[in-house]
Amino acid sequence: MRLLSSIFILFALLITSCGNQQHEEIEAVLSKREHAFETQDVDLYMSLISPDYNQEKNNKAIGVEEIKKNFLSNVTLFDNLEMSYANRSIYDKAQKTEVVQITIVDVAVNETKSKFKINERIQLSKIDGKWLIVKESDADFLERFVFGGSN
Repeated sequence: MRLLSSIFILFALLITSCGNQQHEEIEAVLSKREHAFETQDVDLYMSLISPDYNQEKNNKAIGVEEIKKNFLSNVTLFDNLEMSYANRSIYDKAQKTEVVQITIVDVAVNETKSKFKINERIQLSKIDGKWLIVKESDADFLERFVFGGSN
């Protein structure tokens, strides 16, 4: 009975550590994403996006090139951009992992500063042993900067 109990505990620890390692890998991808936004590094950002990225939004196909354009429109206007997060949750689903978070964005253009919150949902999948974004948030920093508020 003791052996069976020990095996059960070992198995539970193994499952927990695998989940923790997966979440640590996803947190590392999200950290790189944040760094890419803050440094306006399109190459770093695109290295986090699945090469097969393909979503549909408002009957329009969104692929890798559109994701690149969205990233550039979110960062190029700003002289300074800093991001932080609140209420981040990571949910493991069938073939994907979904991250739900509130992103707090501090931006500056010349002397004008703004701070806004964005509700984000990002999906990642492990592709060829690497976690990549397969569905990016549709956050629009320029809109939030101009009109304020949260989306």
